[in-house]
Amino acid sequence: MKSLKTLLFFILLGIAFVSCETEDDTEEVQIEVNEFSIIPNSYSGRPNNYLGCVEISSRITTIEVWDHGLIDGDIVSIIANGETIIDEQILDGPGNPIRVNYDFSFNGFNYLTLYAHNLGDVPPNTCTVSINGTEFILEANLEANGAIDVVVSGYGVTCGDSQGGNGNGNGGGNGSGIGSVVFWVAEDFGCGPITVNVQNVGSSNISAFFTTGAPDCTGNGAGGNFNNLQVGDYTFTASCSTFNWSGSFSVTEDGCLRFQLT
Repeated sequence: MKSLKTLLFFILLGIAFVSCETEDDTEEVQIEVNEFSIIPNSYSGRPNNYLGCVEISSRITTIEVWDHGLIDGDIVSIIANGETIIDEQILDGPGNPIRVNYDFSFNGFNYLTLYAHNLGDVPPNTCTVSINGTEFILEANLEANGAIDVVVSGYGVTCGDSQGGNGNGNGGGNGSGIGSVVFWVAEDFGCGPITVNVQNVGSSNISAFFTTGAPDCTGNGAGGNFNNLQVGDYTFTASCSTFNWSGSFSVTEDGCLRFQLT
């Protein structure tokens, strides 16, 4: 009996030793924190145009993508940190988004890129992207992609560190500190001129509509344009005799945001 107890003692001691050794050998996986933008200069032979930055609270996300404005047959791919997460799919409306689950590789800076496979019926190719409920707009054409910084916050890094895509991306960090936005419509709503008010900036009237694509940042003489805005986030309201709109947008350094009212 004594020898059996001795044997059991050494067996239990061996199990405890192996258990402690396993715990000691198991190290917590450390996620790298990117302190600067990692947007590459180009993707698939096209330059990446920097369109802004959004902050999210978790690397683990649900990403939803749908056509922004008119559903016109846009075909897109979405690239996250160099990985194609949506591959050449046709965009539908907000009621039927393309949905993927994605775990961003880094804390701090990550990125998303929109690659356009066509221009749809109404150029350019535009889509709304939602990351865990945070929405933004990407735009691309057959000559250039649209790219955005995605910052996983809480690690001493914010969008304020992006400097318009500085780091490995296409920005220089020496820009003007200002950008532009033009509001436009693709149809005649039959309600007269549309007045757009940007909070703490002023107003502009949209007096024409564009059926063949968004205007340039002068509004092509149709109004709705706001130039020389400081980089940052803004809210707006818009109205005519029978319709009202409201929302928010971001101005990026040396960028031109074309915002369609639908």
